[in-house]
Amino acid sequence: MRFPLALTTKIAAYIIGQKLRGTKKFATVLQLEPLHTCNLTCTGCGRIREYSTSLKDIMSLEDCLGAAEECNAPMISICGGEPLIYPRIEALVQGLLEQKRIIYICTNAMFMRKKMREWMASQLSIQPKFVEEKSGELIAAGLITEKDAAGRAGGCIGTSTSMDSSGFTI
Repeated sequence: MRFPLALTTKIAAYIIGQKLRGTKKFATVLQLEPLHTCNLTCTGCGRIREYSTSLKDIMSLEDCLGAAEECNAPMISICGGEPLIYPRIEALVQGLLEQKRIIYICTNAMFMRKKMREWMASQLSIQPKFVEEKSGELIAAGLITEKDAAGRAGGCIGTSTSMDSSGFTI
């Protein structure tokens, strides 16, 4: 199955519900950009040029959660420049989970290791056996990556790669 069953079911139920209500137009995904800042300067990326006047702007946590509430889409794609730079990313994800949203974080994963360590430390008191016995051992042994550990912890990992005309990854 290309997408997890729970995700497919939730989206299908939402679409069917909208159709039964007679809603002509409705959002299925909110593309939320809490900031435009990125830690990379990729050749060919227009973000620096196109968003030069707003690179330092950051949405408040309340505005982000309010936008999700107002849009009411079942899925939120947190993107922007690099969402893991957003200072309140953990609180944003928690708030969206409380709203029962499906969340995708579109990241270049440069900060994934740091964020996974922070997450594991926060889970230590809640799920100490999981963190200590499983993830720590597997990562330390080099058997899985931090991305794999995120997937096993209930997340869904996907990748997206852009290539320029010469075949090099951007």
